Amino acid sequence: LDKAYLTAIWLETVFYGMNFVLFWSCLVILTIKRRTPRINVILVSVAIAMFTFSTAHVSLGFQRLIEGFITRRDRPGGPAAFFSDVSIPGNVVKVGIHTVNSIIGDSVVVWRCYLVWGREWKMCVIPILLVMASAVCGFAQTVYFARAKALHSAFAHILQVWNGSLFSLSLATNVTVTMLISLRVWYLLRDFGGKKNFRYYRVLMIVIESGMIYSVALICEITLYFLTSNAFYIVYDPIAQLTAIAPTMILVMAGLELTTNDVHS
Repeated sequence: LDKAYLTAIWLETVFYGMNFVLFWSCLVILTIKRRTPRINVILVSVAIAMFTFSTAHVSLGFQRLIEGFITRRDRPGGPAAFFSDVSIPGNVVKVGIHTVNSIIGDSVVVWRCYLVWGREWKMCVIPILLVMASAVCGFAQTVYFARAKALHSAFAHILQVWNGSLFSLSLATNVTVTMLISLRVWYLLRDFGGKKNFRYYRVLMIVIESGMIYSVALICEITLYFLTSNAFYIVYDPIAQLTAIAPTMILVMAGLELTTNDVHS
């Protein structure tokens, strides 16, 4: 477990570096190089919120790393015993941050789907319900982690129920939205007579590909979790950064006004 956690934090820092560069690029595009008369305060606020939570998550990971391998290394059980205690406040806060960032990220993806479909809210009813269900499971998961003093495992049955539900609902949200956007692209390609005549084809493909990458990562996470493999941690922590990276890419495109809604208008 201690080796898995060390590897997970190392990978998360790599993804955080990507997130860091993307965030500042996003901020420049949404403010200094914006194409609109006014700064879109909502998009800027969402980008800052996701980056702030991502920074807090990786910082808590380092704090737990120092505490487990240095501060408490000589205690009974060593680092492995420390990292297996899921009820430690630092870990509970990390879980809560992961949940919030995941909800914000999924909401951004649903919002993009809403715009791609020409602001037709009926197409987003199912994704919205999935995000709401994810929020319930995510916060319930955080509460159970805080109360799991005697469990000493993230794979305990009661935690598997809430964790598994959260991961599965997030996967369902991203798969559903990716399929809806893909369907919209297909319709637009047909209307414009092929991708050569459709200016924003590549942009929408980036949205679809980023959604697919995130979905594949979630599938790996779910599989490893239900196999009760410690390799789950190697995927879980980096995904905390991926939940911000994919939506931030979408915010960049929104800042550049690269949406099918602009094509139709």
